[in-house]
Amino acid sequence: MILVIDIGNTSIKLAAVEDYKIISHHRTTQQNFIKDCTSLLNQFKQIKNAAFCQVGKFDQRLYNQLQNLVTIFKIGNTIKLPFKNLYQSTTLGNDRLALVAGAISKTKYDKGALIIDAGTCVTYDYIDPSLNYHGGAISPGLRLRYESLHNFTANLPLLTAQTIESFIGDSTQSSIHSGVINGLTQEIEGCIRQYRKKNKGIQIFITGGDAQLLSTQLKSRFFATPFLMLIGIYHLYQFNKNL
Repeated sequence: MILVIDIGNTSIKLAAVEDYKIISHHRTTQQNFIKDCTSLLNQFKQIKNAAFCQVGKFDQRLYNQLQNLVTIFKIGNTIKLPFKNLYQSTTLGNDRLALVAGAISKTKYDKGALIIDAGTCVTYDYIDPSLNYHGGAISPGLRLRYESLHNFTANLPLLTAQTIESFIGDSTQSSIHSGVINGLTQEIEGCIRQYRKKNKGIQIFITGGDAQLLSTQLKSRFFATPFLMLIGIYHLYQFNKNL
């Protein structure tokens, strides 16, 4: 069992993971990070190692304190990957590496996968049946779309995402919801269609903070995998540990 840590753009997730199963998981903040890590380590005293993935800003002093508690495996561009990376950039996010690794741990290798992470941004990541990672796309997430409408107009209110019953908005609020929710779901449906033209047997994974809401609006077949990032971080740890 190890401690898995996901430092995202808007939240921090902690999990105790063993044999690819989430035993316990929590959300925390930088303010409570060490306290919550210590609590989890006291609960599972057999944990001696942690796998750490960071994309959001994080106080280095907290990382230094964490090193006093566990031995840390940190995901970065120097680790070994369980796939061939064809991405033409050195700026590929650690979160996308972990998501692809998570999909590989769940995918039949002759299928390939499209991983859609609906968070602050929506990322699309494609890995082919030969385990070649090609990249994908990055798009604004729901919160960014709502905030953009509010921040860059004079009178549109700032709304919170919610499911919609009709695509025709009969008020300013319902029109915003229709535009944002339908806009993103149609984008996702369109991307899925494009990738299925490229690979008919592709497996679709949807994860991230807005995945549950968006899943109710989508018609395509997919696997809803809320812990894909955590499992992917764990898979990268196991892959490098066993080399």
